[in-house]
Amino acid sequence: MNVYFMRHGETDWNTIKRLQGRTDIPLNQNGIDLAMKTSKAVHESGIVFNKIYTSPLIRAKKTAELMNVYSKAPLVEDSRIIEFCFGDGEGHTFEEIKTNDRFINLKNWFFAPENYKAELGAESYEEFFGRIDDFLTNVRKLEAVLSPQESENYNLLIVCHGGVVRGLLKQMLGWSVNDFAKTKIPNCGLNLCKLTEGSFSLVYSAKIFS
Repeated sequence: MNVYFMRHGETDWNTIKRLQGRTDIPLNQNGIDLAMKTSKAVHESGIVFNKIYTSPLIRAKKTAELMNVYSKAPLVEDSRIIEFCFGDGEGHTFEEIKTNDRFINLKNWFFAPENYKAELGAESYEEFFGRIDDFLTNVRKLEAVLSPQESENYNLLIVCHGGVVRGLLKQMLGWSVNDFAKTKIPNCGLNLCKLTEGSFSLVYSAKIFS
């Protein structure tokens, strides 16, 4: 099974580096255009999706809908791939988070993840990686019911968020939390992991289709 996963298109909060988390911010026009451009380029590359999972947040759902224009695949919302909950840090810019001692643990999430501790309403690593593992267990179950030929040609797309893309890469590939933190995740950058006999291998990461 080919497991594609991507971050949503651009939002206004992305452009000013304001932390979104669970805050339900829509795509801006550039984000819509980027998702449409990516969808067309992916289609022209010969990729057709058999099923698409999306985070329930509007910026991910709209991106998923645009990515599905050509494939017209079943589209399923799944709360396990919603963005990391940053609690009281949501709505603040990264500059505010870096310079305000109140957010020192949230700053660790980005710059020293081994020291991160959940507080101020933020999600813990245990909660975050637990729900991602639960989601990936379902992906493995999906492969198990397919014939070998079906599995080889089955393309699954997961449309989610920067934090969740990092989490998926970490859990799929056995990365450390330091690898997790330093990975750059562009809007609409496509990642591909191949699932073979229950194990994931990375084919490419953060690929821009245009």
